[in-house]
Amino acid sequence: MNIEIYDQEIISLNKDMLSARSAMSPSYITICTKMVRKAKEIDDNNLLGYAYYYLADAYYLLSSDYRKFNNNLLNAIEYLQIGEDVEHLARCYNLLGVDALNHGNTELALDFFYTGLNYRDEIEESGIPGFMEFNMGHVYDKLGDVKGTLSCVLSAYKSIRRNKGESLYYRNILYCYCFEAECYVKLGKPDNVRKCLAGMDKLESNKDCNPDFFNSYAVLDTKMRCYHFLGEEEKFAEYVRLVMDVIVDRKYTLDNMEDVFETARFFMSIGRPKEAKEIVKYTEDSLSEFNISNLQLDHARLRCELYSGSGASAEGMQALEDFYKYSVEFEKERIINYQFFANIRKKLADTEKENLALSKRAETDPLTGLGNRYGLNKYAEYAFDIAFENRTSLAVEILDVDDFKYYNDTYGHQSGDTCLKKIGEVVGEICSGNGRVHGYRYGGDEFVIIYENMTDEEIRNVASDIRTKVTSLKISSSHSKEEAPVSISQGIRNSVPTETNKLWDYLHAADVALYEVKESKKGEINIIHKVALPTGAP
Repeated sequence: MNIEIYDQEIISLNKDMLSARSAMSPSYITICTKMVRKAKEIDDNNLLGYAYYYLADAYYLLSSDYRKFNNNLLNAIEYLQIGEDVEHLARCYNLLGVDALNHGNTELALDFFYTGLNYRDEIEESGIPGFMEFNMGHVYDKLGDVKGTLSCVLSAYKSIRRNKGESLYYRNILYCYCFEAECYVKLGKPDNVRKCLAGMDKLESNKDCNPDFFNSYAVLDTKMRCYHFLGEEEKFAEYVRLVMDVIVDRKYTLDNMEDVFETARFFMSIGRPKEAKEIVKYTEDSLSEFNISNLQLDHARLRCELYSGSGASAEGMQALEDFYKYSVEFEKERIINYQFFANIRKKLADTEKENLALSKRAETDPLTGLGNRYGLNKYAEYAFDIAFENRTSLAVEILDVDDFKYYNDTYGHQSGDTCLKKIGEVVGEICSGNGRVHGYRYGGDEFVIIYENMTDEEIRNVASDIRTKVTSLKISSSHSKEEAPVSISQGIRNSVPTETNKLWDYLHAADVALYEVKESKKGEINIIHKVALPTGAP
């Protein structure tokens, strides 16, 4: 999404929006709402999909209003699909995966994450694949696979580091350190834990890193566990107090709720049931606010674990009753949510299929079935980049039907179209059998063929094959059956592109080569490697 193409008001609003996101400011939701309103005013689908995504993201990060989060995310996906904004579509898949995970749908969460990662090649410089790998680490963590979790986190760290322009770059790096440290605690590796803590300290001293990130629940909880593991009692006691303050003041999000329950289990494991009971008490109100049966079930399970050694206490009995109650509710909700997410998945797949068909039609010449000029320009840009990067040859051919105007005038436009269609079929057949040859109808009776990483001899062989098959069609070029059939002339430029070379340069050279053929003997092939550009050429 290139926001710079919009007016100054939208550019300024976008800057405020990303700044609010970076600071986790309560104004983030308000600014996103303004962006949605502005996108509607100018009737811009691309901007609307972009704005809806960030509004969904704002509700996810700052609010417990699940309905608004969900509705805005669905709106975002619809408009992003239309605008083919791959980067923010991948972000949507990431949020869908996190949401499915929060609702206990692990399989669907993995499906969303993996689907989002399918866009990796198109967004290489983005940190988004890292977000999904990080969240996939949570899935492996739930399964108790510590090494699998660590592998995801380390890969996520590398991906996130690629994009320092991401508004939450430092927060994401910090969370990678936290998750990595937790893995090393479980693996019993104190030196690695100390390195992670040192990485966090270095980030905290960075003036570009928001200091509020270090007061987040995930960071405080990780440091508390690390200092306990390392036997640093004073620091451990300090972070116990900080963690409990966050819980008592309810300064955590929906995303942290399961982590809070795990903190209670941690306290139970080290013989501190007092803190565990306080967590149980202070999280009850949050549960009623979030109203997600998966979390309510986990809370009841936590209470069962907490009171399991106290005999038939009132608290223990109530915990068992709640556990049964929420198990039933969770199963019902799980099925409903599974259907909901499955419907979203189907909707996304259907939309992708429809967009693919539309894109194919937009890039295809309806007469010949070959790519059209739009398809040529799109592929040529990719082909030139690859050839320049790898220092390999690239050839562009202009294929022209000899005396086509005479043929059209003699037989009529319908016969002319039939002639072009048959030649297009020959070109298409040759291209389908060779992955390095790509054919397009350029317009009128001209076809353009791109040859990737081929020698002059290889190119001449393919070009000759096309010429021979066109001749064998025996399309009569006159009312007289004795006259030769329709022929084609072919001008080709083959060379290794320089940084400044573009399709236009090669087409000009191929046209010069074609002109030389037309002037000397039609129906021939002429390959050149360089030509002087005309004065005033771009």
